[in-house]
Amino acid sequence: MKRFGIVNYDVLMDPELSLQSKGLYSLLCCYANKSRECYPSISTLADVSNKSQTQISVYIAELKQNNYIKRIGRKFILI
Repeated sequence: MKRFGIVNYDVLMDPELSLQSKGLYSLLCCYANKSRECYPSISTLADVSNKSQTQISVYIAELKQNNYIKRIGRKFILI
């Protein structure tokens, strides 16, 4: 079974957002369910993207700052 993610066009075209954050958002889209929620750990995201957990946290903060994701506990909500 292949996995796909639906990525918000506005995220990809936002010139203020780093390419790394766009990549992380795309990765989160591959984990998201129909409600646009997902539960990957920071460790999993770091492993899959070959980045450190600190770098992943920076990209998450950038996405949150630009209102593209919300985080409630372990849950990411893609906007």
